[in-house]
Amino acid sequence: MKHISIIIFSFLICNLSIAQHSDRFLELVKDLKKIGSEVDTTYYKNGKILWIICWTTYEYNSEEFSTATGKLVQYHKNGQVADESCLGKYGNILSSKGFDRNGNKTVEFVTTEIDSEAKSLDEFFDSLGEVRFKRYYRHYKCSNKLGICYLYKEGQRVNGKKNGLWTTYNENGEIRKEKEY
Repeated sequence: MKHISIIIFSFLICNLSIAQHSDRFLELVKDLKKIGSEVDTTYYKNGKILWIICWTTYEYNSEEFSTATGKLVQYHKNGQVADESCLGKYGNILSSKGFDRNGNKTVEFVTTEIDSEAKSLDEFFDSLGEVRFKRYYRHYKCSNKLGICYLYKEGQRVNGKKNGLWTTYNENGEIRKEKEY
């Protein structure tokens, strides 16, 4: 029962969470009409799963647009999870965790803001590069000597570029360096 509750909770968080979207972004996409969704599983040649994803199709001005939504899980060829991402109902990544081939977490981020300067959906679809993302990242390293993985670096990125204070830690969790961007 606990397992089913976790799946339902994850689904609701991924599909109902819109807190990261600015009011301007939500106003921009309000005319999109959801017309369907389907789960897609893709496999490696060795028969193991490459990824599991849900594709949602929207209609606007008699045209259809599809985007990945909900939970996306991508796997390494050895079957270990490579990436678990939660995508919002408009296809934006709300959170993500990356793992190495041994199952150790290497990176995670949470999107804190999604915005666009586009004035209309037509302009938005013509220039998808105008979406602005603020994300808080945490990078991890593994120490073979200590036999542990630890938080190595954390900070915010705006459209992929470091922004604000970034902190680097040593394997004991002590601050090694802080840098302002």
